[in-house]
Amino acid sequence: MKKLKIVPFIVTTIVFAMIVFLQMQRKTILVLHSYSPDYSWVRDVNEGIKRILQGKSFINVRWHYMNTKNHPDLLYKKKAGATAKKVIDFVGPDVLLAVDDDAQEFAAQFYKNSPDLYIVHAGINALPERYGYGKAKNVVGILERVPIKGIKDVISILAAEMGINRVPRVSHVADNSTVVQFDDYNMRTSKDWEPLMFGPSFLVETFDDWKKVILEADKHMDFMLISNYRKIALSKNAGKFVPYKEAMQWAFEHSPVPIIGINGFVCEDGAAISIATSPFEQGEVAMQMAIDLVSGKKKIEEIQTTQTSQYIIVMNEARLNKSKMHLPSTYKAFAKAINRYTVESK
Repeated sequence: MKKLKIVPFIVTTIVFAMIVFLQMQRKTILVLHSYSPDYSWVRDVNEGIKRILQGKSFINVRWHYMNTKNHPDLLYKKKAGATAKKVIDFVGPDVLLAVDDDAQEFAAQFYKNSPDLYIVHAGINALPERYGYGKAKNVVGILERVPIKGIKDVISILAAEMGINRVPRVSHVADNSTVVQFDDYNMRTSKDWEPLMFGPSFLVETFDDWKKVILEADKHMDFMLISNYRKIALSKNAGKFVPYKEAMQWAFEHSPVPIIGINGFVCEDGAAISIATSPFEQGEVAMQMAIDLVSGKKKIEEIQTTQTSQYIIVMNEARLNKSKMHLPSTYKAFAKAINRYTVESK
C-alpha cells in the first residue's frame, strides 16, 4: 500500500520536472517599448507582433514599457533607460526587440556586440549609425520611414481635383523635437519626391510660432505635412506644452491649405486624413526576425535590415467633408478595413 501511495508522488514529481525543463528550454524575447501601451502606435505595433506569435508556444515573450512619450524630459529618459537595462539583465532574453528611438538610445545600444543576445530594432527614425548599429554583429531590424510614395499618390489626386496646374509644393510642419528632426532629415534627403516639390520645413518651438506658420502656409506650400506637435511650448521659457489635440485642431481650423498627417495619430487628434507608416508592419517584420533567430531558422548574417514598405490610411469623414478633400472610394475602404475610418466628428 505504501508503494502505491508513492506512485502519484513520483508521477507528479516527474511531470513537474518536465514542465520546468521545457520552460528552461523555451527561448525568451523581451519586447522593449519606448512608449506606453495606451499610445495608438504602440497598440498597433503590438498587434503586428501578436499576429506573428500566434501558434508559437515555444517562445516566452516578456514586455516592458519606458513611457517616454508622456515624460519627454532627459532626466526621466535616463532613469527609464537605467530601469530598462535592469529588466534586460534580470530577464536575460535571447532576443531584445526594441521599439522606437528612445529604447535604442537609452537601453538597447549598450548591448550591441553582446555574444549572448540578439537585438532586433523597430520604429527607428534615426540612422542606425546613431546607435552604433551599423557594424554591430548582433543587430538587425526594420527602420521607420515616412511613406513618401503613398503621400505622393494622395497629393497627386488632390492637386488635380483642386486645379493646381503647377508642380505641387509640399512642406513639413511640426515641433522641433528630436524624432521630428530625424523624420525631417529623412524626408529632405530623399530623392523620391518627384514630381512634387518638397519645400522648406517649419519646425517650431512655441504656439505663437505654430500659429504664424499655419496662417501663412499658402505663401510656401500647397499641401502641409504634419508629423508631430506634442512639444510646442505655450510660450518661450514657459516649461509647459500646448495640449496636443488643441494644437492639431487649431491647425485644422485655420490652415489655408490641406493638411495631411504623416502619423496616424494626427488624424485621430484633429486632421482629416493621415498617410502613415504601418505600425503593424513594424511589429510583424521585427518579430519574424526575432523568431527566425531564436529558432535557428536563420543566422543573423542572413537577415538584412529593411525599412518601411507599407502604409496605413486614417480618415475622418466629417473633417474630410469640411476640408472638401475627396479621394477615391478605395482609400475609404482601406481605412475601414483596418478600423481607421471615423464617421462622427470628435
